[in-house]
Amino acid sequence: MFRKSISARLALMFTVATVSMALAYAVCLRVTLQESLEKQMHNELQFRYSLVEPMIVSRASAYDWQLLKAKFVNLSTSEGGRVQYWIISDDPFYHLGGPVPQAVNLRALEDGFSKVDLPDAKKCPLFLMTSTLPASGNRPALRYVVAIDSTPYMGTLEEFTRVLLFITFFGVIMVALLGYWISRAGMKPIKALSAQSHQLVPGKQKQRLCIDSLPEELHALAEAFNGVLVRQEKAWEQLESFNADVAHELKTPLTNLIGQTQLALSRDRSVEQLQNMLGSNLEELERMSSIINDMLFLSHAQTGKFAAQMAQVSLRNESQKAAEYLEPSLTERHLSVRINGDATAYVDRRLFTRSLANLLSNGSRYAREGSTIDINIVQSERFISVSVLNEGAEIESYHLERLFERFYRVDGSRTQSSSNHGLGLSIVKAIAQVHGGDVFVNSRDGVNTFGFTLAVAEKR
Repeated sequence: MFRKSISARLALMFTVATVSMALAYAVCLRVTLQESLEKQMHNELQFRYSLVEPMIVSRASAYDWQLLKAKFVNLSTSEGGRVQYWIISDDPFYHLGGPVPQAVNLRALEDGFSKVDLPDAKKCPLFLMTSTLPASGNRPALRYVVAIDSTPYMGTLEEFTRVLLFITFFGVIMVALLGYWISRAGMKPIKALSAQSHQLVPGKQKQRLCIDSLPEELHALAEAFNGVLVRQEKAWEQLESFNADVAHELKTPLTNLIGQTQLALSRDRSVEQLQNMLGSNLEELERMSSIINDMLFLSHAQTGKFAAQMAQVSLRNESQKAAEYLEPSLTERHLSVRINGDATAYVDRRLFTRSLANLLSNGSRYAREGSTIDINIVQSERFISVSVLNEGAEIESYHLERLFERFYRVDGSRTQSSSNHGLGLSIVKAIAQVHGGDVFVNSRDGVNTFGFTLAVAEKR
């Protein structure tokens, strides 16, 4: 129950806190009362002592001592036996007082206040005050002891303890019930938020939770949930766009294949014509295979499955290898590559080479013929930046934000779709994210810059 119900858990925490505070408060009260009662008994003993002590000191003759014995009997009788008086002396004549309880050794008592527990468990402790009186005339030195029964005081303490326990128990029960009720009332905004969430219709756009009436503690949660809805809508839009782009990319080669095959079958063809048709079909099939392979690569790269061969490598050396791999296409357009800077990074060598090759291929495709493509490697405290710069036509700003989306092309007519299906830059972004980085692009003053970052780390 407590694991599933927040209200019950809050009520339990209220109860535990109340019990802890109530017990601490009750113990303090009881200790304070006990100390006060003991102090009161000490005051009473002091008062009884001060009443009798002058009479003991003033009586030195045998006759006076006989009168003092009668006075002791009257005092004990008037007190109902609750207060007892003893005078101890080596001379039996000066020994006064009634019978001494078995647990009390009057001669072993030290001067001052003391407490003796009686063997009978039903009886309360005996509080005593002891004083040594010096010899006077014919009277020897005496020990004067006053004892008081603590039963009335201890009875008050026990009654107070019982009442305190009852009040504490009743208070804890009330706190538990009120805490549960308060928690339930406090959880109403959460239930209202949950009801709003259940009313969201799958697939319906522009749905948001109403956060105006929510308390401050839930406001951030609702805003985060609305943010999830926004991102979900964006993801659905991207998915729909992606599905449309996939359908468009695959539709063209499939249409070409179907059309060429139907045309070839419409009448008899020579072996040479059939070979040409099969060669053309093979090109379309290879294009479709390339699209599918790139899509599978993106799917695996985004989950990090391909980043399995991490090692410390020199990015300059890997950049030189990527440039050598693309040398034929670069030479065809009389382009040269210049590498600036170096850094050592913990990366997957194959993925890094592929991402840089994609950027170089993109740069060589749109670079001004006969120009130089720069590869800049810059290391900062947290990231390593790898960028490819080429001279070419400036890209409009509204294209820049979408260049790394799947199948997106600046050329909306897809005139180069046979050689470029729009997944190269998306692969670069996926590889950068696998290595803890991201991509960037800018175009100004006739220079286009495409690049990505890698997180600086020893091992991941």
